[in-house]
Amino acid sequence: MTLAFKQAARVSSTAAHARRGLAALTVGMSIATAALPAHAAYPEPGTPIRLVVGFPPGGGADVLARAAAVGMSKALNANVIVENRPGASGIIATDYVVRAQPDGYTLYIGTPGSLTILPNLQKVPYDPATGLTPVSVLVTMPNVLVSSPNSGINSAADLIARAKSGKDVTYASGGNGTIGQMAAEQFNMLAGIKMRHIPYKGTTPALTDVVSGLIDVTFSDPSVRTLTEGGKLKALGVTTAGPSNEFPGAPPIGKSIPGYELTNWYGVLAPGGTPKAVVDTLNRAFASVMKEPAVIKVLAASGMTATSSTPAEFGALMNKERVKWADLIQKSHITLD
Repeated sequence: MTLAFKQAARVSSTAAHARRGLAALTVGMSIATAALPAHAAYPEPGTPIRLVVGFPPGGGADVLARAAAVGMSKALNANVIVENRPGASGIIATDYVVRAQPDGYTLYIGTPGSLTILPNLQKVPYDPATGLTPVSVLVTMPNVLVSSPNSGINSAADLIARAKSGKDVTYASGGNGTIGQMAAEQFNMLAGIKMRHIPYKGTTPALTDVVSGLIDVTFSDPSVRTLTEGGKLKALGVTTAGPSNEFPGAPPIGKSIPGYELTNWYGVLAPGGTPKAVVDTLNRAFASVMKEPAVIKVLAASGMTATSSTPAEFGALMNKERVKWADLIQKSHITLD
């Protein structure tokens, strides 16, 4: 069996695990959310609500969307469905939602790439600041620095020492403009090194080549835990300021590089111009769903911490990160490879 086939099998196993968790979630959701107050005109009976995801099924954003869809269906007494529109690091899905009717029936599970990073690297077909209306942050999580167990790199300090010795050190990412690339370039800048970027079309092929030792390291989302627990990859550190329960042996990278910190997030947005009453209804519903023990459990299994925010707080977070990534991109001379 080839390595790529084994990797695909592991991804399939992870997706199957997530489906089992979602099945339990459907049974275990409390009926408290069903009683949430809703705006009188929204949602209309029989009109489905679509949660659009910019990535294929099985990844973190998709797991979140499917967990949220179960809870939101109960909270709003509506049919909430997940629609995957992968491609261009989320730009295709983002543009699709920006162009949708601002009526609350098309929502977007947004990630930093298409909302706060790529608009600083290339021309995108939408205005990320006005084309979408923030509803709520839904989850936060670390990115995880990983290497092959046979690489000889056993810590962030080892990685820095190897790069400073003059060796050609490579890092993989799931594509240009992804949060994984930003995590690595922030590492480069603060450590005073220059790892060479190898972009891939998705995280699965990137991880495959790190497992094989073809690429030295990558900064992955927490779904990599199946590979670290299976001994295929070694977790060297997490990007968050504090430790992660999901990766107990991986210290915060900030312990090796003072000032290093990055918290990844996924949130939900509506098309720009969506009425405030609809946004408020959605915000209350998502906030309640993210407190459900069954939802928290499903998301934690994929390394995500359920949370919520006000629309204004989510908007402020994105504005802050647009400035942060623009500064990093300029100082590090990052371009699309």
